[in-house]
Amino acid sequence: MLYAAAAIRQAFSLSSAGSHAFPRQPLRFVSQRSAARSRSFMPPQASEATTLGSKRKMPVQIGTHDGSFHCDEALGCFLLQHTAAYENAEVVRTRDPDTLSQLDIVIDVGAVYAPETNRFDHHQRGFEEIFGHGFVTKLSSAGLVYKHFGREIVARALEFPADDARVERIYLKVYKSFIEAVDGIDNGVNAWESDKPARYVDNTGLSARVGKLNPAWNEESTPPVQLTQFHKGMALAGGEFMDAVKYYGLSWLPARQYVEEALDTAKAVHPS
Repeated sequence: MLYAAAAIRQAFSLSSAGSHAFPRQPLRFVSQRSAARSRSFMPPQASEATTLGSKRKMPVQIGTHDGSFHCDEALGCFLLQHTAAYENAEVVRTRDPDTLSQLDIVIDVGAVYAPETNRFDHHQRGFEEIFGHGFVTKLSSAGLVYKHFGREIVARALEFPADDARVERIYLKVYKSFIEAVDGIDNGVNAWESDKPARYVDNTGLSARVGKLNPAWNEESTPPVQLTQFHKGMALAGGEFMDAVKYYGLSWLPARQYVEEALDTAKAVHPS
């Protein structure tokens, strides 16, 4: 106690001597996250910040553009939030390059497709990425996210092991039956091979319904309002995606397996 009291008296006397000994500046804590990002790309995991000697997790952030939104980035953000790396991630909507450069993953903005740095845009000149597996429709941001993260998302949604053979079948089926339409509509790809105009207009599809969640021209359209509506779009698109995954995983595939087993054993019943 004597040593501590002496140290306090000494510090007080030095501070009283003038600003040259102890400049008076407010405490400022700089996170390791910010420092690291000024040097290199941050991997997709929660980083740590030091506060008063203790460590806390910084939230992972998903970036996409602000302003009017479409089904593809709303669905893409939802899909990312259902991966282990981006679960509970914050969605940041901006077009500012400096802000985007600091985010963990960016979709549908930035004019870069680089999976190794978690950049997934499809608007840049020369972009022709497709899903593969026989599909030839150019991908939107939803298709890009699904192509790289879809197997994990399907396995988690159905609570299947990642290496379960059923995951691959559902992964491909959901792309064909759900995601590809989002890709095609966002990229302006006709669903039929014809130059003739459509005989009727369908504005009841998922992409149209998500688009209608944007504020109208004569409604309040501040960034907070847009963000609220964007989250509604994420919930709408994501809810229907999950319904599709569960239908194909828990209903369609088991029924198909019964049919396949019946066909395999049919000749044992009768050779015809």
